[in-house]
Amino acid sequence: MLRSDTVVLGGDGLVDLLVSGGNDPDRLYAAVVRAADGTVLARATGRGVEQYRRVVLDLSGHIGERIYVEVVDRTTGGWGHINVDDVNVPVRRQ
Repeated sequence: MLRSDTVVLGGDGLVDLLVSGGNDPDRLYAAVVRAADGTVLARATGRGVEQYRRVVLDLSGHIGERIYVEVVDRTTGGWGHINVDDVNVPVRRQ
């Protein structure tokens, strides 16, 4: 598991990232998590292909909350991986 620093979500609340790899939304995903209680606010998984796709996660209802991005890979075997790139999170500067 990889985890970003904690930030305050700002801007329009739209988080976007590139995702590819295996399709397993329960064990193989990139997620935006609320730092206060560990609640996954949104997640994305691959589609069983190596070609990246841009995923936009609408978190506009969570602007002002402290969040982090987490990449989880808890699977093995065929397509047991996830690729994540170009993660963009609008932040509120304090």
